[in-house]
Amino acid sequence: MHHYLYLIILASSIFVPFIFTFHKRLRFHYHFKSLAFGLILMLSIFIPWDIWFTENGIWGFNEYYISGIYLLNLPLEECLFFICIPFCCIFTYHVVWTLSNDKSFKSMKNVSFILSIILFGCGIFWMDKLYTFYTFIGLSIMLLIAPFTVNMKIFFKAFVILLVPFFIVNGLLTGSFIENQVVWYNDNHNLGIRLFTIPVEDIFYNCFMLLLVMIGYQKTLSFKKITF
Repeated sequence: MHHYLYLIILASSIFVPFIFTFHKRLRFHYHFKSLAFGLILMLSIFIPWDIWFTENGIWGFNEYYISGIYLLNLPLEECLFFICIPFCCIFTYHVVWTLSNDKSFKSMKNVSFILSIILFGCGIFWMDKLYTFYTFIGLSIMLLIAPFTVNMKIFFKAFVILLVPFFIVNGLLTGSFIENQVVWYNDNHNLGIRLFTIPVEDIFYNCFMLLLVMIGYQKTLSFKKITF
């Protein structure tokens, strides 16, 4: 079982969201084409990034916890991570939007701009830390682009909710509750600040990844054509 732990974590993460995808009030499956567009947009950036970081020892994978199947020099599980986790997160965004009483578009451009400037400055300050640099700079750019297509108020609400499963899933992947790490990090390339066992950059990395998916998802989605 240990050799499939990464797969088990991913399957456990997606199980409940996938079942409720077809709930008559949510009907998230109607949005699969838009989700696929967002995923393709994100994968075009994050897969090459992951390959480069892995090849340069910025992070890596414990062979004890993976199946041994590789795609594009990445473990199969790592490739599936970029599908399963965004699926769960965009589903959560959809649920928050569906259940929200206020569905008006809230770009929150001022808040996003301030956060972008702060992250850009931090990225430049720590440009010798490659994980920190690329994550902060990338997210700062996304925060400038996303408000034009994404309802940032709903996104931030959903992201706060997602921090709970984030700490569970990323905690397991980085060594919480298990003997070793599934995914290890070279602290020479990050700030060395851990939230439990999770590098602090992971929070910003996930936000960057999700915003990129959201931009593609929201750009192709027309809620007006769907009756909830």
